[in-house]
Amino acid sequence: MGRKANPPVALGLTDTHAHLSYVDDRLGDEALRGIDQAYRASGAMILDPGVDYDDFPRRQAAFGELPYVWLAAGIWPDADSMKYVETRVSFLEEQVRSPACVAVGECGLDYHWMNGSEQEQASLFGAQLGLALQYGKPFLVHTREAHDATLAMVQEAAGRIPVIIHCFGYDIDEARAYLKAGCYLSFAGNITYKNADGLRRACLETPLSRLLLETDAPYMCPEPRRGRQSSPLDIGHTYTFVAGLRGIDPTALAESVALNARQLFGKLGAVGTPAR
Repeated sequence: MGRKANPPVALGLTDTHAHLSYVDDRLGDEALRGIDQAYRASGAMILDPGVDYDDFPRRQAAFGELPYVWLAAGIWPDADSMKYVETRVSFLEEQVRSPACVAVGECGLDYHWMNGSEQEQASLFGAQLGLALQYGKPFLVHTREAHDATLAMVQEAAGRIPVIIHCFGYDIDEARAYLKAGCYLSFAGNITYKNADGLRRACLETPLSRLLLETDAPYMCPEPRRGRQSSPLDIGHTYTFVAGLRGIDPTALAESVALNARQLFGKLGAVGTPAR
């Protein structure tokens, strides 16, 4: 008998927000090998965002040589990040200046966990927005239960640099406000959940030219795998769901998201200037 053929590789799809170091910690080397096999074969990209002021060098060492991974640098609003803001933002600036850094973030306002006062969060968020504007790089925004304050801070900047509302978590009215300001909206696996009617309304409102999809891995695993640790290999469920929701061909959706991602983070700048 001949050797059994290896199963075909399930090709990766563009994932505009996945924490690969967390995927490694939680799912291990086998998951990373599967991601590598799928994404090298597909030509799609994964954007790996920052969360700590000093995590960029470690992530660059781990993933920076992978042809399908693009890296961002940012400080997420947790309790520790509210300390020594000036020093940490100064250190972050060195990473943002690197050609290997294609965007600033993720960063933002989180009034759910409230790790720091509104003023403290705004100070950290505003400092990073200043870096994005200074270096002309896209801005990855985390916002939870803080729509009004977030919009007030980004709406002017969105006319100068690409602003991406990552893991969009609001309804159609908030989507319209961000879109009017010029922002991009990125939807994660929670759009597939039964109670996500607001997210679905917001997604239908979003033009394809401003629509991104992500896993936020290892979080937000889409149905039918809700509750498990996710990786970029799970994003196909989200693409299938959103394509059905919008009544378009999944391949056309994949091509649109990939083009948007290349324009935002690749060699074609979304506002007419080179992004890397």
